[in-house]
This record gives sequence, C-alpha cells and structure tokens, in this order.
Amino acid sequence: MIKVHGHPLSPFVRKVLFALEIKGVEYENVVVMPVDSSPAFRKVSPLGKIPVLQHDDFSIADSSVICRYIERVFPTPALFPADPKVEARALWVEEYADTKVIENCAGLFQQRFLFPKMMGKATDQSIVDNIITHGMPPVLEYLESIAPESGYFVGDALSIADISVVTCFLQAQYGDFAVDAKRYPKLARYLESAFASPIVTGRMAKERAVLNTPR
Repeated sequence: MIKVHGHPLSPFVRKVLFALEIKGVEYENVVVMPVDSSPAFRKVSPLGKIPVLQHDDFSIADSSVICRYIERVFPTPALFPADPKVEARALWVEEYADTKVIENCAGLFQQRFLFPKMMGKATDQSIVDNIITHGMPPVLEYLESIAPESGYFVGDALSIADISVVTCFLQAQYGDFAVDAKRYPKLARYLESAFASPIVTGRMAKERAVLNTPR
C-alpha cells in the first residue's frame, strides 16, 4: 500500500501525486500540514517537510527522491528519459522548478490565497508587487527560452520536467496569476495545453473537493 503524507495543496505533494496518477498507482493521501513537528512525523521526515512516501514498511521524504523511487518501482510509463542527455535536461528543469520557479509561485499562492482565504490574514501587497515586478520576469524569460514550440517540455514524451513545471504554475494560478501570452507565447501555449489535459483537470477537481469550492 502506498501512502503519501502531506497536504494536497502543496506543490511538492502534488508533484508526487501526479507521478502516481500518471502511472496508475493506487495510493492514499494522508493529510499532513507542513508545520507538523510531531515526533512521529519528524521520524520519517527529519527536515519536517512534506511529502513523505510510505510504501509498506519503507518510508522516504523529498519529492524528487520520492519520484525517482516511484519510477524504479513502477517503471511504466517512464517519467525519466532513457537518453542520458535528455534525462539530464529533465532533471535540470525539475531542479529549477523546485527552487526558483516555486519560490515565486508559492509566494503568490501564500499572499493571495493561503493567507486571506484560508488563514484570515491580510495580503502583503508589497510582497506581491515585488514578485510580479522583480521575481517572476526573469523566471518567465528563462522558461520561455527553453519552452517547446509544441509538445512536452523536454524530449518527445511526458517527463518529470513537465510535472515539475506544471505543479508550480498551478500553485500560482491559486494566486490569480496567469502567464502573459503576448510576452511569453511558448510558455503560455504549453501551460494552456497542460492545464487542459485529463490528468491535470482530474487532480484539480480533487483539490477543489478538499477546498469545498468550485474554483
């Protein structure tokens, strides 16, 4: 039995759930907040971060490590390219998304969605303005420079690169952010296609169910 410990609104939890759903692996999502400091959770997640994957009597933390483990245990359909150079590119996109992209997308999610709609806290507009003005533009420019004209982000098949980029921008979408199609046409087309795919619409429906909201 596979269990994924973490809140489904976390972009890193979503990344793991995408991997499992693409591979058709049944799982249970055990909702755990990222601030959980209980001894039981810290035992399986020493850094206190989500997600944590539990597979029978085996547990491991970190979304990138988890996705690689899922790939080894459930190898089809493959999410890591066989060609070493293409795989390296996919892993780089994953790393960039997990660090620089999510830094900005999660900031918008926090200020425009998490704080005002879930925690009753005010949005700090100065933080939002800084992300929109200074944080996002270089990220979007870089992604536009490597985005495909059509198809998948790296290579000719769905990969960990696609999952990693898409989960970030779904997070930003909660923060009322959309990529400007005039300034970043390739990235905007890519995301529009990805957001319309059944795997993404299905995942977002599950998230809306958790939130008990149609949006």
